[in-house]
Order: sequence, then structure tokens, then C-alpha cells
Amino acid sequence: MMKIKFFVLLFFSIYLISCVSQSLQTVPPETKVPEEEKLIDTDAGKILTVEVAKENVRDIPNGKVLGKLFKGEKIRVVRRVGNWIQFTHEDFGTAYIWAPSVGYTYQNLYSPYFYFDTTTGEFRDIEYFQNFFSKTGQRRQDMGNSYEVFFKDIGLGSHESTILDVVTETEQVVEHGITLFINKKTGKIEKVRVDYFKPVKGYETALKKSELPILAPSRSDSGHLIWKEGVLVKGLIIDLERKEWDSDWFSSIWYILPQNSSK
Repeated sequence: MMKIKFFVLLFFSIYLISCVSQSLQTVPPETKVPEEEKLIDTDAGKILTVEVAKENVRDIPNGKVLGKLFKGEKIRVVRRVGNWIQFTHEDFGTAYIWAPSVGYTYQNLYSPYFYFDTTTGEFRDIEYFQNFFSKTGQRRQDMGNSYEVFFKDIGLGSHESTILDVVTETEQVVEHGITLFINKKTGKIEKVRVDYFKPVKGYETALKKSELPILAPSRSDSGHLIWKEGVLVKGLIIDLERKEWDSDWFSSIWYILPQNSSK
């Protein structure tokens, strides 16, 4: 009788272990969903008036033209997105208009002075850019002592990716925007990369786009042209990144504090 009880208990134990094992196998592993950037309602609710004779209305910053608004017409702000205003209007619903046409000051997003405060010798705080673009930005790569915050869909181009023609006549899809490199310990910006919506040919053209003096680079290599600190801007190293190896076309411009440069 004892042997029968023993085998019954043994069988029951094996059965329970089998059930638990199967239930554990069917539970999917926990996965972490990347946190999406959050929107900020900068200037939301403001009533603005069109100040120019006429201005295009677009579906996204720099995007498809939906129609026009004329001088004196009013809009209600949803949020500011850099040099664009997202707004509501009875004829267009929610759309975008060029911010300077409704009273805002134009900011050159390629200029180092949009990012760099010459008085303090530091980049502006990240909150400045988050409020300007009405979004927190996407936190991306962690790199030891720093991490990236990326801003896209901000009006550098009509959408977040652009087709770049390359020498081999293939097509290359490149996401573009503005990347801030943040020091984890201090929370301050150490360097900035601004991508061109369309590649720029010649460093002279690129420097003009950034409203910088036209001077020869301090040095160059197959991937970059470098201007040492103080040559173009006091307190900054300027780096033009080539679109491809040894190309005269440039895809991005970097602004770097000297103490954070490996160049």
C-alpha cells in the first residue's frame, strides 16, 4: 500500500512540474517599448494674424501646400515647431504655416549661434530647444558619458527622410534632423550635429548657409573638414562631414566644444 501511495505521489509531482514548466514556456518574455518623444504645447491657444500679403498653408513643416491664407486672417496656435506654427483654422483643420509670416522671428537652424551662447561659452540648455520645437526629442544612443537627443520633423525638410543621390546612382535613405549630445553627469550639451535636408556642394556654400566667414579649413581628411577652435567661432570647433568618402558634398555640420573633441 505504501508503494502505491509513493508512486501516486511521484506521478502527481511529475505532472505538476510538467504543468508549471509548460506555463512558464507560454509566458512571453517582458519587452521594453522605447519611449516616444513627448509633445510640448509651446504658445498653444494664441490667436495670431497673418502679416504678409499671402502665405502657403502646409500639411507638415515644409510639406505639401494645402492652400493659402491672406493678410489679416487669424489662426489659433496648436504649438510652435521651430520656424513653423501648427494651427487650427475653419478651412484647413489642423495645418502648418511659416512662423515669420505670423509675427515670429526667423531662426537659422544651421547657424552655430542658434545653439551656442557666446557670452557663457556654452551651448544653450536642452529645455530651450525642447520649447522651440515643442517636443522632448528622441533619446537615442548612450555612449558612456553621454547620450543623444534627436529632433526630427522640424522643417529642415518635407519629411523625416530624404533621398540622397550617390556616385553609384543608387538611392540612399537618410534620416535627418538635429542631434544634441548630452553629458550624463552635467546634463549640458557638449556638441551638436545638424543634418542638411539636401547635401551641400562645396565648403564655401556650407559656411554661407551657416552665416560663417569663408575661410579654408585648418585640416581635412577623407571624411571631414575641420576648423580649429576660434578660426570661425570663438569657443567652437567646426566640422563639416562629407556625404561620402573624399566627396565635395557635405551631409552634416558639427559644432563642438574644444574639451569634447577627438578631432
